Amino acid sequence: MAGEREPPAGQAPGEAAPRDDTRARILAAAMEAFARDGFDATSVRSIARRCGISDAGVFYYFPTKRHLLEALWNEAPAGSFPVGDPAAPLTAERLAELVRATIHISAENFTYLRLVARQALASDETAIALRNASRARWRTALARHFQAAGPRAAELVETFAAAVTGYLLRLEMETGDAYPEAVRDDAFQERVIRAVQRLLPVDRADSPAAG
Repeated sequence: MAGEREPPAGQAPGEAAPRDDTRARILAAAMEAFARDGFDATSVRSIARRCGISDAGVFYYFPTKRHLLEALWNEAPAGSFPVGDPAAPLTAERLAELVRATIHISAENFTYLRLVARQALASDETAIALRNASRARWRTALARHFQAAGPRAAELVETFAAAVTGYLLRLEMETGDAYPEAVRDDAFQERVIRAVQRLLPVDRADSPAAG
């Protein structure tokens, strides 16, 4: 019948949709392509080809390319930030833990974060809202670790965030698709840790990265 979607490959008309990973594979392929090449430059055909299905197979799950992008916004980023004791002192060791946690989350969610950043630059309102919400959640999580610093806590959070973000953005520009591997490099992480420890007024004697 006109207007009906074509069932995915291997599914007979009228048969219940199989419980496979086709939708997840489409989303993964679209996220990678949108993040690398941009939403406008990516065709549904290229996404379908990556998944080994027809264009109609993609449209079965997502009526338009925009529906596909909107579905990606609902993909929850992986990982969670460590919960800290707000009364605990801000030590160099704790700063190192926060740097490593930030790096781990950025590596785990590299493609998603790159997609959000790219679409935000293209003035996509949803992407801008998601980027702002993500930054706010990160700073809120950081603030719990800095509360013992008293009146200077907010200033220290911003200093930490600016320093770490600067290193990560520079690395991404230098490494591109290789970022997730490059950011996990121990030498790079220790360099960021030492820079943050120099910027923030804490006791560096407790840190194995000091020296």
